[in-house]
Amino acid sequence: MTPGMTAPQRHQISWAVAILATIALAVYSTIYSLTHGIYEVFPFLYFLPIILFVYQYPNRGVLFSLGLSTVFLSLVYFYSTSNTTFIAVSTAWYVIFVTIGVVTSSFAEGLKAEERKYRGIFENSQAGIFTFDLTTQEIRETNAKFARMLSYEREDLISRNLSQVLYDADGKVSFIRSIAETQRTGDTELFFHTRDGAVRQFLISASLSPGNIVICSAIDITERKIAEQVIAKAREDLEQRVKDRTEELTQANEILKSEIQERKRFEAAIQLANRKLNTLSSITRHDILNQITAIVMYLSLAEEAVSDPGVIDHLKKIEKVTELIQKQIRFTRDYQTIGENAPQWQNAATTIDNAVGGLDLKGIRIEKDLGGLEIFADYLLEKVFYNLVENSVRHGGKATVIRFSYRRDGDELVLLCEDDGVGIPEGAKERIFKREYYRNTGYGLFLSDEILSITGLTIRETGEPGKGARFEIRAPKGTWRLSHTDSHS
Repeated sequence: MTPGMTAPQRHQISWAVAILATIALAVYSTIYSLTHGIYEVFPFLYFLPIILFVYQYPNRGVLFSLGLSTVFLSLVYFYSTSNTTFIAVSTAWYVIFVTIGVVTSSFAEGLKAEERKYRGIFENSQAGIFTFDLTTQEIRETNAKFARMLSYEREDLISRNLSQVLYDADGKVSFIRSIAETQRTGDTELFFHTRDGAVRQFLISASLSPGNIVICSAIDITERKIAEQVIAKAREDLEQRVKDRTEELTQANEILKSEIQERKRFEAAIQLANRKLNTLSSITRHDILNQITAIVMYLSLAEEAVSDPGVIDHLKKIEKVTELIQKQIRFTRDYQTIGENAPQWQNAATTIDNAVGGLDLKGIRIEKDLGGLEIFADYLLEKVFYNLVENSVRHGGKATVIRFSYRRDGDELVLLCEDDGVGIPEGAKERIFKREYYRNTGYGLFLSDEILSITGLTIRETGEPGKGARFEIRAPKGTWRLSHTDSHS
């Protein structure tokens, strides 16, 4: 045969030669037997070409059987016209040959269909498939997928010994022994040589079939294994980094704990010192106020004892200065308590009621439209409202009503305190919150600004002179809230 022929071509030619040879043998035997008076043996020789042809070409088997049977019957008629008995028998053989052709053709067609189905599965499988002889360990057949996996042509792998493509000799021995003992093995990882010398890792499943032939499926898991190794290495690195970072954090935590303990000791010392200072300040302030009270009393006695208008005028000025000193000392008492306790949520309406409860409003009406508004502020918030109301009562002039309300401004809330009095002059709007500016009320508005600033609240005066004062307390997000039943906007 031509060396350049493929295996399927060689296979077809081999079958054609075998069929032609059996046909020639059957025809020659027929002629020879009929010419020599032999009638018993030669009809059986027609079974062989019919069976061979029908197996190889089942879809044309009936026509071939009919044609070959006709040749047989024609030769009988030509050479044995005088033997009517044999002609009758030969006619029966004709029917038998055609019947065998029909039956075997149908059977062979079914076998071919099954073969095509399994061949299609074999060839189109996404896994590499190969078979080998368990005894000789020679590869018998492979699909194109397996050949590509090893960078071979299929013909180059046929008859090659398994040890020539298996990389791991120990793995091969264990694989063969497992199949021989259990007749099947699943998910065995083996290393194979490719044609270009590379090593690929395959996942092999195998089973032993009749004829001592092992059928194997192979899946290339090289990239998956590499990825698993990379992931495992990354996991190890990550675990090591986490371990190192945990140790660092543990050390930092220990240092932080030590610093916190040290800070607590300092805070405790500072709190103790503050308590002592506050106690000392309170005692000193009390003593000073007692002495000032005595001074005021002696000034009153002095005013009664003298009649000189000039001296009396000086004594009254001294009395005013003394009263101012009293107010300043009382202010230090109030200022000292700012921030002493933690800020807390306070209902605005309730706090205002508490603030004005003991205050002489001189007929001024208090109106509140605050719903369930709550303010997060220093506990001295009540002092702020007291100062605002007292300021209106003292300086409002014709004021008849003080109104508390609020409005939203984006995420912020503005709490309003308005009266209908004389208002505050433009030039004094900023200065009234300065410590240096006071008139009769002392440091009230400065103190209010300081109290509000503890939690980030601010206050300013925005009223129109002659139309009344209007104080706006602005509360940023997080320092105000409304009850669920309050729909005010």
